Amino acid sequence: MLPQFELQAKRRMQHVKRRRQEQRTRVAVMVFGVICLLGVLIFSNVYIIYRHQPSPNGDNVVANSNNNDPNSNINNSNVRRRNVWIGKDAQPFNQDQSASKSHHLIMVAGHSVTVSGDLEDADHDEKDWFLLEYQKGKGLPEVIIAHIKRGIQEADQDPNSLLIFSGGETRGATGPNTEAASYFNVADAMTLWKGTVRARTAAEEFATDSFQNLMFSICRFHEVTGSYPTKITVISFSFKGPRFETMHARALGWPADKFVFVGVDPPASTTGFDLEASTRGEYENAAKPFETDPYGCHSAVLQEKRKARNPFSRTPPYELTCPEMKSLLNYCGPKLFPREELPWRNL
Repeated sequence: MLPQFELQAKRRMQHVKRRRQEQRTRVAVMVFGVICLLGVLIFSNVYIIYRHQPSPNGDNVVANSNNNDPNSNINNSNVRRRNVWIGKDAQPFNQDQSASKSHHLIMVAGHSVTVSGDLEDADHDEKDWFLLEYQKGKGLPEVIIAHIKRGIQEADQDPNSLLIFSGGETRGATGPNTEAASYFNVADAMTLWKGTVRARTAAEEFATDSFQNLMFSICRFHEVTGSYPTKITVISFSFKGPRFETMHARALGWPADKFVFVGVDPPASTTGFDLEASTRGEYENAAKPFETDPYGCHSAVLQEKRKARNPFSRTPPYELTCPEMKSLLNYCGPKLFPREELPWRNL
């Protein structure tokens, strides 16, 4: 049997060992907790940096809401990139009075509205555009960009021209976004501008059909320049050429020798675009009613189209801003408007 003092010493040693073990355990727990906290902080910072890191093209990663509408192709991705369209060096409109001194109107007719914040791939991604079912798989994104590029090219070649993208708030599902502004935004996002063209580009945001594209763009030109154009160039699908040249320009009394139509179509080899079938469909579904109703006032089909393409009930302001065109803007035919009453009668 151990002496009393040895037992006490042994107990003290065991007590010291337990205390040291408890201390080591507490230290280990604290170290583990600190490591976990640091891991969480590091992960959070990396995630935040990733979400806000600009891409090589100036984009930021952002979340996008879902849209379950089966009748549209609004993008349903959980993560999209929002393009930063406007840089510090962007040309302001009418820089050096370049727009207000224009004499030549170049009009690009709109055909769709953008529904995406990532437009750098708008030349091939159908999810960037609001497309009806019959418009899908036909190369429409590609040809829209081709129209925009051709309009910019034409404007770059003539420093006295004003480029106008024309098209209103035509789709109720997309919200109050216009075709014209969509085209302008795509030109920004894809850096399509040349020379001083951006400073000479405006949007006409009320047109609902091709006749209004032309008539309203003439008035928009007047709003910017204070005068009416002496020459007009229109860019659209080639099958719309006869309608613009022989129907709309004629209804507006515009001289044929001062009107140029440029047709641009999707490449048939990659999209299956059928020009002959499109021409037939254009005539039966769009152009034919204008033969007997050149101003689109009496035909039920034309009136219904205008109503359907104006879901936000917008009223154009052009009677106020183009008073010389007031009679023409309200004219319904069916006879052609008297040429002697047109602002451009002396061209």
